Amino acid sequence: MYIGPIARRYALALAEFAADNGEEELLVGETARLLALWSEKPALRECLASPVLPQAAKLAAVHRLAGGPLCRSLEGFLGLVLRHGREELLPFMLHSWNGIYRERHRIRDAVLATAAPIGEEIVERIRRRASERTGSDVRLRGEVRPELIGGFLFRMDDLLIDASLAAQLATLRRKLGSNPNRIV
Repeated sequence: MYIGPIARRYALALAEFAADNGEEELLVGETARLLALWSEKPALRECLASPVLPQAAKLAAVHRLAGGPLCRSLEGFLGLVLRHGREELLPFMLHSWNGIYRERHRIRDAVLATAAPIGEEIVERIRRRASERTGSDVRLRGEVRPELIGGFLFRMDDLLIDASLAAQLATLRRKLGSNPNRIV
């Protein structure tokens, strides 16, 4: 079974359905909550995987764990997934939907790691600069990683800029270690 294409097809259907219902923004939070439940609650995975439970019982379990009913688009989508017996692919579908949503709304996630905490104004300036260069809404998350020693590490999609002191020292060690004519 090809999980990726199947999950993407269902995710595209969810994206169209949510857009038609005007519930895309609401769906962002609800899919995040459902994915968190999927990873935190093994009972949800077991319930949805059970071949003996009827669809209504599975949907009731999702409601109970989610703390109530979900938006109309997600309710309809879950009904479709349950009718077609694709419950085990639900997290892949939801992750795929998140990717489609970010593509459609030109949202990109980025990480800026530094050795020490930096000010919010610097983070905002870097976020703004990345948004201007990409033409997207860049959501920049800052991390403190002391092992970098100094400098920074910036990652967005498949772009990695490693301007850390640790990387420069590792490069220097490699260059010095590969020279057979060095004086010891």
